[in-house]
Amino acid sequence: MRIKLIFILITLFSSVSNAQDYFVKKVSFKNIVANLYLPKTSEKVPVVIAIGGSEGGIGTGDANGKMIAPHGIAVLGLAYFKEKGIAQTLDQIPLEYFLSAIDYLETVPSIDSSKIGFVGGSRGAELALLLASMEPRIKSVVATTPSKVAWYGMTTAKSAWTFNGKDIPALSLELDEKAPLLNRFEVALENKENVANSLFSFEKINGPILLISAKNDQVWPSFRMSNEIEEYLKKHKFKYSVTHNAYPTGHGFSQETAPEIKQSIIDHFVRTL
Repeated sequence: MRIKLIFILITLFSSVSNAQDYFVKKVSFKNIVANLYLPKTSEKVPVVIAIGGSEGGIGTGDANGKMIAPHGIAVLGLAYFKEKGIAQTLDQIPLEYFLSAIDYLETVPSIDSSKIGFVGGSRGAELALLLASMEPRIKSVVATTPSKVAWYGMTTAKSAWTFNGKDIPALSLELDEKAPLLNRFEVALENKENVANSLFSFEKINGPILLISAKNDQVWPSFRMSNEIEEYLKKHKFKYSVTHNAYPTGHGFSQETAPEIKQSIIDHFVRTL
């Protein structure tokens, strides 16, 4: 599956005024490709792992670092494909890679590893919710234009994610490439059996959740899926807060909504970590 996105979410994370100084450290740990943004303070600080979506690379993670670190929260800007030394496409990405990133954070003396958050957008939001449902060390999640299930990778007819050498159950797109991308996702989501097999165990997430969706999403139905995640968590009597902010925009949001979205992400982590 190859997803071609005009994905401008990275513009949401433009620099903000420096409320607190920070420094940036290139990470050297196993095969992790990341930059660590550390506020300059003598106290231990919480940390957020930040990843991008189908654009790949480390740019979105770095943009999150510049946005969040001035507020006294460390950020691990993490690449998981399309960088030297790691996968070049979003295919068969091992979840162990992200667990190694958490392991690394536990080695940093100035980080309070009992307060780890995770933020991702689009395919990165898919990963954020999946990983948080499996890893209790993640205590707070922000998922922008998220999915409620895992999907196939971008270039192979296999799951985008693996764990312990096995594929995470995932959906493939339906219809052919001539159909609008949104329709291909929507038709795939009508297969209730496949969805049930690929649905994340959201009730296992170990902390508050912020969902940010687009009502006019032209890529996949993030507004609908976010509503369904909310309904699922209510049904399972989820013990943490769940906030869903929806905007009348497309998948990449807009410059007009960017300031509010940026502030909501910062506020969520300041409040929950």
